[in-house]
Amino acid sequence: MGQLRVFAAVSLPDGVRQALAEQTAEWDIPGRRVPPNNWHITLRFLGEIEEVTCDRYKAALDESHLGKPFRIRLSGFGAFPNQRKATVVWAGVGLGVDRLYELAEVCDTAAEATGVSPEDRPFSPHLTLSRVRPPAPVVSLLEQGELDISWWVGQIVLFESIGGRGGVRYEPLEIFPFSR
Repeated sequence: MGQLRVFAAVSLPDGVRQALAEQTAEWDIPGRRVPPNNWHITLRFLGEIEEVTCDRYKAALDESHLGKPFRIRLSGFGAFPNQRKATVVWAGVGLGVDRLYELAEVCDTAAEATGVSPEDRPFSPHLTLSRVRPPAPVVSLLEQGELDISWWVGQIVLFESIGGRGGVRYEPLEIFPFSR
């Protein structure tokens, strides 16, 4: 039995990835950009867990009520921990943010039911665009850009994070569709 590095997330359809890549291509986003194939909105990071724990988490999510599909819209940018010393540049969520909080709670409940430690940070819905090392100011970037990209969310994806020579890639382990 091995360990898996796992997280639950909302994934982006290919057309949304392409639209976001096109809208942000010309912008001066500092740091190392996250490849579009890795873009997602994390609902719950579980970290390094045993395969048996992962299986229990899948079963708990499978029995959870995820609700109906909903529309989500990316709008604007932000930075962690702040605009003057950014280590992460992200796209924010406007429409659909309440449902993302509900889904994060469902994912948290499933994690706790399987013995995974509680999150140490509050949920903050975002899509990471870049990781900035060393930290840099991004005030002008955040003032210049506005996004208006939307899509329908109809599932949660459980991903495994796999590190390698070419960087990190995310492989879907299981898909949890919403009720129709």
